[in-house]
Amino acid sequence: MRTTTKAALGALLMSSTGAANAVVPLVDVDVTTGYWNADPSGTIQSGGDPIGVDNDLGYDSEGHNNFAIRFAHPVPVIPNLRLRYNDIEHDGTGNVSKKFEGNSYGTDVKSRTDLTHYDYTAFYTAPIPVVTLDLGLNVKHFDGEVTLKEQGGNTDTVEVDEFLPMGHVRADVDLPLTGLGAGAELNYISFDGDSATDVEGYISFNADPVYIQGGYRQFDVDVDASGDLNVDTELSGPFVRLGVGF
Repeated sequence: MRTTTKAALGALLMSSTGAANAVVPLVDVDVTTGYWNADPSGTIQSGGDPIGVDNDLGYDSEGHNNFAIRFAHPVPVIPNLRLRYNDIEHDGTGNVSKKFEGNSYGTDVKSRTDLTHYDYTAFYTAPIPVVTLDLGLNVKHFDGEVTLKEQGGNTDTVEVDEFLPMGHVRADVDLPLTGLGAGAELNYISFDGDSATDVEGYISFNADPVYIQGGYRQFDVDVDASGDLNVDTELSGPFVRLGVGF
């Protein structure tokens, strides 16, 4: 299912790129694909004590793919737009010895925590020299689930279908005549006991129209999701991203 989704999304991004430039020549379009090797930590909890995703569930670092398309235009009153798909799943087998959804779990518990989400970002680019500065709103739409399955015992699944609005800031700096640059992005919210931070920093090399970025991303989320589920986890690690600009 995920493979089909990725293929369909990739085809959509490429077709959208061609259409945008054909219909509106003044629109700048960037299409990117990336790979993020994330190390998980923290807890999940639903109807029992907190369950450690690394110590109890046995999660380890895994690679995650993401795809994005970014539209920028010269009309001042209309925000620019970026759409990004983040495939984030972790699987493991561990010794839980705690309750989840009110059921007691023990050894050899297989689990999957799926925090896959879509990013919808509307932003304005500030007209300042040297630095490209984007300011706006990022909305994360989580479309995943948390599943625990005990050998010959309990099985519970909790859907994660949430929208999370966040403030968005991104800055890029290019070194003239070198193709080299650097940048950082921050998406953040803290409200009514819930909080989330998605931050990354990177260096880049541009060989127009292709560019490559390499950096480090950290995604912290502490929210009460569907039902009684609380997700308090951190994902962090290096990433590489390949992009094409038109």
